Amino acid sequence: MQFDWMVQCYAGDGVHRDTPLLESLERETIMHGVDTAVDVGIDGLWAPDHFMLGPHAEEYEVWTLLSALAERTDDVDIGPLVGSITYRNPALLAKMATTVDILSEGRLRLGLGAGWHEEEHAAYGFEFPDVDTRIDMLDEGIRVIKTMFTEERPTFRGDHFEIENALNNPKPVSDPYPPIVIGGAGPRMLRLIAKHADEWNVEISARARGKPIEFKVRKFEEYLENEGRDPDEVDRSWLAHVLVCEDDEEVQEYVDRIFPLPWGEESDMDEQLEDAEDAREKGSMLIGTPAEVATQIEEIRDLGFGKLQLMFLDFPETRGMELFADEVMPQFD
Repeated sequence: MQFDWMVQCYAGDGVHRDTPLLESLERETIMHGVDTAVDVGIDGLWAPDHFMLGPHAEEYEVWTLLSALAERTDDVDIGPLVGSITYRNPALLAKMATTVDILSEGRLRLGLGAGWHEEEHAAYGFEFPDVDTRIDMLDEGIRVIKTMFTEERPTFRGDHFEIENALNNPKPVSDPYPPIVIGGAGPRMLRLIAKHADEWNVEISARARGKPIEFKVRKFEEYLENEGRDPDEVDRSWLAHVLVCEDDEEVQEYVDRIFPLPWGEESDMDEQLEDAEDAREKGSMLIGTPAEVATQIEEIRDLGFGKLQLMFLDFPETRGMELFADEVMPQFD
């Protein structure tokens, strides 16, 4: 299996589920996390595409951060998980992605999605159409991006996007272009992913909400076959929170520090994760000793997911990341 770190570049400060112990956003803290991840053998670095998550709205812009990571690292994958099609014109996005692919010498994985954060769109002045329109935009946007990656004089005319001789030189280092990673689990998204993606990404709530994940896996394989694609040729990744500690006593100490937490965004306090059991069952969080966390990962692997992007609940402390690398990762070599 491949294990990556979702760079936790926004401050949760006791409220946001992704970074509950990170009180404020500091360059040194984030880069120490990056360096630690690389040093312990984490395979990839991802970053979220948002502008104002967390109670203090302290967050780095994803492509600027990825450019820095491209220069700071040598041999780990990097990418946005996932980039909203609503935030950037896809031709411009393709140019940005090409630049990061070149700077990283072919290590970019291009994560894309339909977007969801309505308040963020309103604050920044981006249109937020209905979900079906956003999925249509994503479908077109991916075709624009692939055209920009591969054609000498990219031209495209669609219902949402249009380009005319939008030159993109030099081309990406990756051949034929950076792998396309698409996040989502609804029926229309699964069909789109089966059509376009090199990798299907499932976000943290996929097991807990809607249809069982086993059902979604079966439907995804059906959609791949309908597209004439071999299911074994499309990677599958899972975004998860993890809290791993040496023993049960230490697990409980961190659980007492971290929970309760809202399951949704900090503005949505209706659904709470009260304790470790809640977090495992409702939030699909991986919590326990190294042996217990490994067992939980085996369940995900058995569903066909060969990659995990992890958010460590004890960050900015890095002991959990180090322990995971020392005692969990070797069980999946």
